[in-house]
Amino acid sequence: MKKFIAFAIAAVVSLGAAAQDIYVGGSIGAWRNGSDHETTMGILPEIGYNLSDNTAIGTTIGWSYYHDSSKVTTNLFQIAPYYRYSFFKSGIVSLFVDGSAGIGVGRTSYDGENGKAAVTWELGLKPGISVALSEKCSIVAHVGMLGYQGANHAAKDGGADEGWGVLLNGNNISFGFYYTF
Repeated sequence: MKKFIAFAIAAVVSLGAAAQDIYVGGSIGAWRNGSDHETTMGILPEIGYNLSDNTAIGTTIGWSYYHDSSKVTTNLFQIAPYYRYSFFKSGIVSLFVDGSAGIGVGRTSYDGENGKAAVTWELGLKPGISVALSEKCSIVAHVGMLGYQGANHAAKDGGADEGWGVLLNGNNISFGFYYTF
């Protein structure tokens, strides 16, 4: 574990030498479904590194929350590294696709009890659009997913989906803000 931490620190320091290619940002969201009495929230900070004009690597690391009327509550820590390919650029608009593999771990509690371990995972492609507001700032949106999402029983009780295919609905649209150093 110590070697892994030392390697991670060395990687961050070496990336700092080329800081103009590093970007940070992320997305936050909250939703309350009144008819089903469900509340979902998420905070997903993001860091990435531009390898070239058309490619980047990065990861989202964050937290998500789910609560419903039957008093099921799930808290998950999530990490999803990705490889980004920008296939179209015109002026301030860029279209891209992220190849992502993610995992979420946490707990699902039932009516205030201690609960069970919750685990989610995904593998897929996520299309998106970036609009540059300036040379350093941009707004980014992801729209849906093509791939597979899975979850154990506790995570499914806490609102996680399981399945594969193309998922394009209002729940899979996220907006974020990036700042490039």
